[in-house]
Amino acid sequence: MDLNVLYNLPDFANSAMPIGWPIAIYFFLTGSMAGLYITSVIATLMKKEEWKPTAKIGAVGALVLLLSAPVLLIVDLNQPFRFWHLFVYMNPSSPLTWGSIFLTLDAVVCVVYTYYVLQENSKMARAWGLAGLPVAIAGHGYTGFFLALSKARAFWNTALNPALFMVSAMVSGLAVLIILSNLWLRRYAPTMSAEQVEKNRGVIGTLLRLFIVFIVIDLFLIGSDLTVLASSDTESYAMLQLLTTGEYAIWFLGIELMLGAFLPLGLLAHPRTRMIPAVQYCSAALVIIGIFVMRVIIVIGGQSVHLT
Repeated sequence: MDLNVLYNLPDFANSAMPIGWPIAIYFFLTGSMAGLYITSVIATLMKKEEWKPTAKIGAVGALVLLLSAPVLLIVDLNQPFRFWHLFVYMNPSSPLTWGSIFLTLDAVVCVVYTYYVLQENSKMARAWGLAGLPVAIAGHGYTGFFLALSKARAFWNTALNPALFMVSAMVSGLAVLIILSNLWLRRYAPTMSAEQVEKNRGVIGTLLRLFIVFIVIDLFLIGSDLTVLASSDTESYAMLQLLTTGEYAIWFLGIELMLGAFLPLGLLAHPRTRMIPAVQYCSAALVIIGIFVMRVIIVIGGQSVHLT
């Protein structure tokens, strides 16, 4: 006997958005957290004095975002005081169960890693940092898998989502770190020698080069995603129209792509202008806005096309 699975629902069901703004903000915070943590671990592994501030800033920033993100998950629940059910009634086949596990492990590893980084115990910081990398990647990567498994949503059901989420996480994490590193250097530069200041500027220069690379990769994945939408079924093409000519066009083309990616790339393209603090602040801030808008478009915009 043939089995047909139907997703079409009445109009009132199609107009509902079961995943709201708190989840979009949660995706943004956990993504930035993953980017900060990964960059902090890389800085720790560098074993150089000038990279220690980067490791500390990244670790503390990641911890702050990680501790604030679960609040949004609880707020999004219809019955927030039952959040503990996620840990008691586990379902191994559910992405939410794995998300709860990864988020908890993330918190444990991040707290211990941050402690050793602040204590400047390099050996233990490196050990815990490396141990936490798979957890940090899984902790945010699962959000991409969670959306990709939603077969009825054309914009979510793509194998590109996990990679896109991780790359954009590195972009937003680096953007936050560049801003914080500049603020730190501005605060402590008067107490440093000229050589130390120059070394720290060199660290920021390296972060900026990584920043550019990940923005380009992010744009490549977005372009690939649009190509898939353009050559797929009716619902996918409807999503493409929504992004390029519909109600989300100004957010996607204007803010996410132009202001949040191409303009920062233009500002950072030349090595001389790249090292101007004002340019760095502006570029990083624009990228943060662009990545946030990207999360909103994926979560909210992805539910704007009728179920297939």
